[in-house]
Amino acid sequence: MTGERLRLTVIVVSCFLFVAQVVTLWFGVPAAFRGRADFRYLYTMGSTVRANQLPHLDDYETNRRSKNELVNRNDQPIVLNSSVYEALLFAPFSFLTYRAAYIAFFIANGALLAVSILILRPYLDKLGTIWPYLPAAVLVCFFPIAQALIEGQDSILLLTLMVASAVSFYRGRDVYAGVFLGLALFKFQFTIPIALLFLLWRRWRIVSGFAATTAAIASISLLLAGVTGLRASLYQLIRWNSPLTTGELSDRVAALPTLRCLFHTLAGSIISRGWVDGVAIGCSILLIAWAATRTANFALAVLVALLVSSHGVFADAALLVIPVAMVLDARLGVSTGASRLWSRNVASLLFVAPLICFLSGLSYCFLAILMLGLLMPLRFTSSDSVPRYPDIKENLLMSGLT
Repeated sequence: MTGERLRLTVIVVSCFLFVAQVVTLWFGVPAAFRGRADFRYLYTMGSTVRANQLPHLDDYETNRRSKNELVNRNDQPIVLNSSVYEALLFAPFSFLTYRAAYIAFFIANGALLAVSILILRPYLDKLGTIWPYLPAAVLVCFFPIAQALIEGQDSILLLTLMVASAVSFYRGRDVYAGVFLGLALFKFQFTIPIALLFLLWRRWRIVSGFAATTAAIASISLLLAGVTGLRASLYQLIRWNSPLTTGELSDRVAALPTLRCLFHTLAGSIISRGWVDGVAIGCSILLIAWAATRTANFALAVLVALLVSSHGVFADAALLVIPVAMVLDARLGVSTGASRLWSRNVASLLFVAPLICFLSGLSYCFLAILMLGLLMPLRFTSSDSVPRYPDIKENLLMSGLT
């Protein structure tokens, strides 16, 4: 494909995806105003903190009553599956009405997305040569990010912290990488596998930064909620991490691009749930063990963490933009080498596939197949061989494809 034709193709695809994002926001935001968004959980959590009721953070009846009074009245289950320290972030939003708080958090998420783009932009140098707006378009046009904006989820905050950790890692600032990773512990289902991989890779400075941040967060949470509140919060997180449940939570889990979700979708109707969970856990352990034999790389760690995660919401798939953007930057326009073409094509499919799943009604869990496909030809290189910022002449994050 010639340079001009490639440029035209990426512009057309990006514009189509951007229009789809705008249309999704146009129809999704009004529903969120009426309380039909995940932000109602975070808003209720902030109100719980402001009312100094942290020990009751896991109490169903208290949370249901607060949500009915503050957001909308119904008896839908409300489980505040977040950490005590993250609850502090949403206390200021509780001073506003629900609708005003939603708008304020929407703006905050937009600002965090802009920060992520600015941090990551120098590391997407090749994409910028194809089209100056392409590095930003890769993030702005990625469908899970639109879902995170509509739902008022904390997934964009998670993405920003992960991008900061990734950039710190590639700049050789391992302690900072560990600190940013530790700050993202409110989504421990992703941070713990990443930290585990860096432990297996013997990146001790990252592990020490992560451990120190974890200790500080635990201390703050203990001071705020006491032993009872902290134990209740941990219980709620573990409960959310338990095997698939029925009803609304089952639907949410079934929409995740993870090995567990994929196996349940493919075999859950013919094999018992316990066996499927056991196979998913076994495959997750094998995947982590395989990744541990590769050279340390943050993009690889993120991809593996997403695959082995057992719970979350679809908006958390926004993290997938990190490895997708890195592969596209390394391989977009490459016309030789079977594995290079493979990784480029798979990354391109992963970029548009979430929207295709949404429009077609296909489960998002099938994205896990493409994610596994992205791992097949990859040989991740050491950050020691990566040019340091700002001396960026070539792709920094993902090279050395076989």
